[in-house]
Amino acid sequence: MNYLWEVALRADQLGVPREKLRYTPARVSSPYMEAAFENLNQSLLEDPVVEANPLYRFSSIFSRLFDINTEGLEQTRQVFFDVVMQYLVQLDLRQGLCREEYYLRFLLKDFQDGVCGGRYAEAIRQFSGPELRPVLSCILRLCQCGSSVALFRRAMRAVYPNSLVYASNDTARELLIYIGHPETGCEQQKVDFLINVFLPLNFTTHLFWERHFGIVDVDVTMELDEMVLF
Repeated sequence: MNYLWEVALRADQLGVPREKLRYTPARVSSPYMEAAFENLNQSLLEDPVVEANPLYRFSSIFSRLFDINTEGLEQTRQVFFDVVMQYLVQLDLRQGLCREEYYLRFLLKDFQDGVCGGRYAEAIRQFSGPELRPVLSCILRLCQCGSSVALFRRAMRAVYPNSLVYASNDTARELLIYIGHPETGCEQQKVDFLINVFLPLNFTTHLFWERHFGIVDVDVTMELDEMVLF
């Protein structure tokens, strides 16, 4: 990781909130890197306190503040450095955003702020970072095109790669959903969220968590002790 915006992206992947990161001027740093890690090939974020070379890209801002001959107000200068770098890192990350990325962020903020209700605000927090973006993309598509079983199936596969969604041959608007994941309170919230957001109100769903229901002539679903009856 060379630049501080790379550190922020790595924090996102590890589930570390960006506001938990603290940027501090490095005591010893390379003139060829912004992030001052002891290991030049470091790819893991081991400490939320990140040392950085203040002169690598922003010498016009920091050169006089962190001149080796400047003494005093050390704590104030460090706080100033952290505040300014937090802002500059956010600017870096926003430079590559397209219109859709802004829509997705506004959509996520609405859910988190309870605009759609407290239950949805709680449920959206259960999704991990890699799960959240494809789900939000499907919701944005839903706003543009309306309810769709295909969108529901796509969102389910994004969160549960082994999931399968079947339409009942006997009853209209009835879905049989194999999730392929252990049932927990958190997972139940996520599945309920996907069902309530993507499917019309007149649809009926039946959930199968770890065991698939038996299908005649499909041998893999008819193994004893590995199937459920429906």
